[in-house]
Amino acid sequence: MADFFERCKQDPDHWVKISGAGLQRIYEKYTWKIYSERLMTLAGVYGFWKYVSKLERLETRRYLEMFYILKFRELAKTVPLAIDQPQ
Repeated sequence: MADFFERCKQDPDHWVKISGAGLQRIYEKYTWKIYSERLMTLAGVYGFWKYVSKLERLETRRYLEMFYILKFRELAKTVPLAIDQPQ
């Protein structure tokens, strides 16, 4: 770090070059436009994921209801009730 400051002291253009490159990177990577576009993209992805997962939950629920109606209901009818069994 001391070498860096010594070099900047001897060559002021070195600091201008380093700081200019840093500012350029900030302007290229960290602008409000880039941030807002990224935020809107992520919001869209989140909204779509939420929509899709809701569909999956509905499909799972329908499948379980179908299973209950087609299989479990008939099996439940075959289970003898306690009052039907001889004592």
